[in-house]
Amino acid sequence: MPGWTLVDTHPSQGRTFQRPLDPAERAFLWDSHFDGIADAAKQYKLRLSNIDQDANLFSEANIVKAWISTKRRFPLAGATVQGLLGEADPSNANGSDSDGHVTYLLNSNPHFVVREHDLAVLRPHEIVFGEVTCLQDVQDRIDAIWNEGRVLSEDVLVQLHVYRETDPHVLHLVLFVAHYVADMLADETLGRCLLDTLARGGDSNWEPAQMPLEERLAMAVPMVDRAPEHLRSLSVAKRRWRMAIGAVIYQLMVAKRQGGQTLPCRITRSTPLTPAKTGFISTLLTDTQTATVLANCRVHGLTFGIAHLPLAQVATTRVLYRRYLRGEISEQEWTYRKRQPYLTAGPINLRPRLDKTWFDRGGGGEFVLSMGPFFHHLPFMTLGTTAPSSRDQNPVLQHGAPPCSDLLTFDRFLHRARLLKKQAATFYNHPLFFEIVCAYARACDTNGLRGALAWLKVRKTQVHSDDEVLAVTDLPLVRTHIGSSYGDVDLITPTAFPLPATHPLSPGASVPHPLRAGYVTDPSLSSSPAVDVAGVPTIKLENSMLHLHTRPTELYLGASSSRGQLSLFVHYDRNVYEDTVVKEWLEEVKGAVLWYLGRTHQPHRARQGRLRGSGQAGLWDGVSATSKL
Repeated sequence: MPGWTLVDTHPSQGRTFQRPLDPAERAFLWDSHFDGIADAAKQYKLRLSNIDQDANLFSEANIVKAWISTKRRFPLAGATVQGLLGEADPSNANGSDSDGHVTYLLNSNPHFVVREHDLAVLRPHEIVFGEVTCLQDVQDRIDAIWNEGRVLSEDVLVQLHVYRETDPHVLHLVLFVAHYVADMLADETLGRCLLDTLARGGDSNWEPAQMPLEERLAMAVPMVDRAPEHLRSLSVAKRRWRMAIGAVIYQLMVAKRQGGQTLPCRITRSTPLTPAKTGFISTLLTDTQTATVLANCRVHGLTFGIAHLPLAQVATTRVLYRRYLRGEISEQEWTYRKRQPYLTAGPINLRPRLDKTWFDRGGGGEFVLSMGPFFHHLPFMTLGTTAPSSRDQNPVLQHGAPPCSDLLTFDRFLHRARLLKKQAATFYNHPLFFEIVCAYARACDTNGLRGALAWLKVRKTQVHSDDEVLAVTDLPLVRTHIGSSYGDVDLITPTAFPLPATHPLSPGASVPHPLRAGYVTDPSLSSSPAVDVAGVPTIKLENSMLHLHTRPTELYLGASSSRGQLSLFVHYDRNVYEDTVVKEWLEEVKGAVLWYLGRTHQPHRARQGRLRGSGQAGLWDGVSATSKL
């Protein structure tokens, strides 16, 4: 069981294990100390299929039982973090700041602690019950938690909120998860297991067998212990050399990223230490539009995770062009912006690129942090045939800005998408890919600790109206946005529970699956009537959404599909970006998606041939980055 150490055994409380956080986990731990940024909340709206027969499924007793069962399968959900706070800050003679907060130094080597007893009981603050009137009320409560007070801590890394409506058929669940124990796939695994267990609490009362704690901890080890086998077989000296070279390559990559631009916003010198005010908006494509968009992606050998990036660049150009033509952007600023590259970044799923044995045993969906970075780069602003124009030359306009066809032809869109695919292939196939990712994690660890210490000194700094707003030319590096495409979430979190034994992620499935974490594979279960619970779903998932607590200056563009409809959404810092600007941008992204991918184009035949391929860029593009269901 690499990474974990048995530190105590108690006759009634059981065993206690601990392991250090790896650099990536520590980086998000430091983030959490900056007003809880990077925490995630997965929201579910559930409906009973038969209230007369299954009313007990939504009882408090069944909810608690399902939560404890789920927590036992994924020990980090019931872990704590210790060894974080050091002595009081000696630079503060009084030991507290102006608001009376005690200021401490942060130790650089915190560790997870898993107590066997804690996994078998409901601990204080693990579940919060409440009442709401509708789905919007749930979302408002999530927003209030993001902007008014964090509910997670080093003692509670995951918290379940249960909200009831007056309609007894309906129940809302919200899983708040600290980012340093999980990523998007891990969040989906935890939620799916909880919903499936909740739906099995009826007459059959069947619960899948629990695995020994040591086996479950062995799946939640630090990333260095999940390195590909060919790296773990090298000598210590060779691995150190590879890590050193990977660090140099990463530093060179960082040095090349300069310039860039984003939407009109308000960034001041106090913004980096001003807690973000999280905003969220979304828009939905129809099922017909979605089918056309995804079919065109397949025709041209693209994933939507790649395709939406040049489309977001076109959308950004239209938002900026509109303001330039209205005189809100000066000629000097416009000239600068036209020459800036399009810089963005997103998370990548590291699981398929780690130890294959670990991955095949359920690591593809394990509840543990397993994500890395990818930095995207595209050329200057998409001005197309309008490049020589100025606002005095009256270019052809569509809703106040040049149309997509004048800014970027369909062939040029495919060209930019091909550039991104090439960047992805170059990065993923780099012989030192793992070492570069580790260098990134160490850099985030160092910078995150520095930021957390700065935050502990100033505490809740507010945006000052007299702060000077920095011009885009004053910023050394500006990412237009960050984000990713999650793909079809129904493949990893279906819409009806319990899952039948024929579903590959069901606890009763007869064969292993990389995304099926936390369950014993027993072929005899697939024929057991208790597993299928008469084959009739008892709980339907009507709605689900992932909410993120944004960082200062964050503009996160995401996409996912469910029930055959593609959703585009933005999480953003409302201190920096105005709601109207972000809404306008998201509508432009949707418009670009429909213009380029929602209709038929005839690209040049030779280019079309070069573009054909799998297009699996390794983003959070559904489960395609891990395996097909």
